Amino acid sequence: MNFPRVREAQNFRSAEGDRYYLEGVGYLIGDISCKFNARSGYIRCAVNPDGPCNGCRHYEPKQLAGNEKKLDSL
Repeated sequence: MNFPRVREAQNFRSAEGDRYYLEGVGYLIGDISCKFNARSGYIRCAVNPDGPCNGCRHYEPKQLAGNEKKLDSL
């Protein structure tokens, strides 16, 4: 497949600075503790795809499945 070089450069540029490696998953971009993070190596999130994640007004912490069970029993 033939991809334009400009497109490749844009993909790499967006991942700089907040790219993380999660074993078994691969590279992820952005703050993975945020509910809106896409958990992708290509796009950060739906509400703020260009970032940055630091100081984002849409940030919401991701709730863990274990926390939901505890809240339901209260």
